[in-house]
Amino acid sequence: VAPGSHQAVVSTQSTGNLHTTINMFSKICLFALLALVAAKRPPRFPQDFRWSYAGPIRGWRCTQIIEPAEPPQTTWRDNYFCQHPHTQDIGMQWSYAGPIKGKKCVHVREGADPHTWNDNFLCTNHRAPNMRWEFAG
Repeated sequence: VAPGSHQAVVSTQSTGNLHTTINMFSKICLFALLALVAAKRPPRFPQDFRWSYAGPIRGWRCTQIIEPAEPPQTTWRDNYFCQHPHTQDIGMQWSYAGPIKGKKCVHVREGADPHTWNDNFLCTNHRAPNMRWEFAG
């Protein structure tokens, strides 16, 4: 073995390890960046919410707003309240039988409708923005 050739092998291995380390570091940075981009932001009210009277909105998280006491000829069966899909899920649930225990609930009263709308609530987890219901617009 010629003098210095062992040195060259060590140098090549060191360079290979350096490339491996840089490659690994690049992958970790890319993964962290993707995770940051994919992280969903908290929803804002009212900007990140939509009402639909024609079924759920494609691609959005929607909760059906229904009162079983409504006669079939009314138009409530296809009503949904939807949350933007690129926001944190706030766990919306609809209740037509009072507030849901352990949830943050908004009392939903439809003053012009006589079919037991007095015990209806839209409930969310506690990370949800403060919301209010207005039946007159």
